[in-house]
Amino acid sequence: MKKVIAIVAALVVVLGVFAACGGEKAPEITPYEGTLEDLTAKLYEVQPVEFMVGPAMQVDFADEYAPKTYLGVESTEGFKEATWSESMIGAQAYSLVLARVSDTAKLEELKNAMFNGIDTRKWICVEADQLRVVSSGDIIMLIMVSSELAPGVADGMVEAFKQSVGELSGETLTRG
Repeated sequence: MKKVIAIVAALVVVLGVFAACGGEKAPEITPYEGTLEDLTAKLYEVQPVEFMVGPAMQVDFADEYAPKTYLGVESTEGFKEATWSESMIGAQAYSLVLARVSDTAKLEELKNAMFNGIDTRKWICVEADQLRVVSSGDIIMLIMVSSELAPGVADGMVEAFKQSVGELSGETLTRG
């Protein structure tokens, strides 16, 4: 009888250990409530850049070239809105884009489309050799920069994004 009780007690302990360790859920990500323009300003406060950048400007979804130029996509389907901020001197490879998606179920698909479609040589004379695309909630951030122009800014901006909006969701896409 003592053996049966000992075996049952051991099973209860083992099952308790498995129950405590299993099924950890990913943390719930709270969507950023502010505007994309405000978020851009916040990012620049956390991660300053040492050259002149323009304020956040809305991507004009009615302009047939704007989605490809700023988001790297042919169509704005799946996007609610987007902003861009770039160097005010055209020969400096730097672009910060924030995009709010209309359906978070398509977030990773849209993020990958941006990463694979953006032209890092859109400035003709210069190229961004560092590209990062990250997301949190319903917002995607794309940062591309010449590491020669601004060493450490690409990764610094990812950290600033994390600090400003909370946990990142999905994969961090990186080039350079």
